[in-house]
Amino acid sequence: MPPHQIAVRRRVAALVLALSVVTAAFLLWPARDAAPVRSPPLGGSSQGYAGPENYLAWVPGGFDDPKFRKKMERLGGLDEAMVVAGDTLWLRKTQDAEGRVVDEPTKPFAFPIDVFAVDADDYAPFVATSVRGRIVRALSAGQAVLGQHSARLRRLGPGGKLTFRAGSVRVGAVVPDDAVGWSEVLLNREVGRRLGITHERYLLAQMSRDLTRRAWKRKLLPFVGDDPLRVDLPGSTPFVRVASGVRPPILVKEVFGEFAATPRSDPAWLTIDPAWVGRNIVTTEVPLLGTITCHRKLIPMVRGAIEEIMGSGLVSEIKVYSGCWASRTIARSPTAPPSYHAYGAAIDINAPQNPYGAKPTMNREMVRLFESWGFNWGGDFLIPDGHHFEWWEFPHQLRSA
Repeated sequence: MPPHQIAVRRRVAALVLALSVVTAAFLLWPARDAAPVRSPPLGGSSQGYAGPENYLAWVPGGFDDPKFRKKMERLGGLDEAMVVAGDTLWLRKTQDAEGRVVDEPTKPFAFPIDVFAVDADDYAPFVATSVRGRIVRALSAGQAVLGQHSARLRRLGPGGKLTFRAGSVRVGAVVPDDAVGWSEVLLNREVGRRLGITHERYLLAQMSRDLTRRAWKRKLLPFVGDDPLRVDLPGSTPFVRVASGVRPPILVKEVFGEFAATPRSDPAWLTIDPAWVGRNIVTTEVPLLGTITCHRKLIPMVRGAIEEIMGSGLVSEIKVYSGCWASRTIARSPTAPPSYHAYGAAIDINAPQNPYGAKPTMNREMVRLFESWGFNWGGDFLIPDGHHFEWWEFPHQLRSA
């Protein structure tokens, strides 16, 4: 469906409250399964960035109601409100400011990139004053804004060029990741439409009075129909964006390595560059589960969790191993990012007993043990996925002293 300009601007007396964002740093670890070592910290919130107090709301699949803007205009009690658009775009080539090629995957492969689009002026109140001018100038000039993690991965700065399947854009600024919603690339809406962004992903709002989570959710429920709604208060999540309960794609890439891929005839499934697969995806034996195929960095986490489950007398709670590496997108949507399974960074257990969308029946002590080994349980997701355990952090058991 065509994109919608969704931005409600009801300015009141300027009220910008600085929010000190908690830094969550987790350690990477090396190529070999058995020997974790000291390594650079993995970003949580951007260090030193203090932005406004932004309320967040999102629904799976985005706000696609064509009347949503008018409904929001009638919603009282908000000082500022806007919706951020976003989709996965395919990056074919990057060049530095001098025109030298930095990355160019072999055809037909390209990099799947998490891209957001906003109206520059409407977005301005939702970012810190320290970066507001740079963001607005770049977006107004039709340029891209990169977060710091993305700029490091891309090895690009201002003047660099991103060539997607539908067109190119120059990099105009690099800012803290919080200021771009932990996306890989932030564009203005016109450029976003030209490059293929069609979905409205999440709502940002500011209010002059504090709301509880329940009150914020109650305010929005009449406008989202039967869609499951996730809301977050200022400071309650390190990732103020769609899918706020999981790590964004840029951090998954930082840990497990970025791959180039191409959609198959069913675009929810990907063919991944065999070179990346050969470096990272391994098949091994794990007690109770049998033969599993996962990312090499996930194997010790799986093995550690299973050994603790066995030692806790919970062997009977493992009914069936239901998969790990599967090269598909999130929820099998062609506009969504690659799933954790595409990286081999998630494992499914007892899928027949815990189908997607159903109330989970997974043994909670087993869930706790998986979580203690660094997994994020899908049973807590907005749409429950009770058989799903995905990487969240490398646990202390696998970090070097």
